[in-house]
Amino acid sequence: MSRRRIGQEKFGFAVDHGQHSSLDELAGLIYWVPIDQALCVISCSAKGEPAWPPTALFKAMLLSIWYSSLMARL
Repeated sequence: MSRRRIGQEKFGFAVDHGQHSSLDELAGLIYWVPIDQALCVISCSAKGEPAWPPTALFKAMLLSIWYSSLMARL
């Protein structure tokens, strides 16, 4: 089974004004290549919908943990 391909789709007439979020800055602080290589061995099911990329799921898990720890401090 294939994996989903995720990314921000843009319209042809959209103009990029170079606006980035704090998540873009955070993603730039971590070198994701070794993490992606370690997670790529996770296989997906032979049936059903295409799987989400393991690195995207790992990033979502990190955000969840960081957000929870931040909220616990408040």
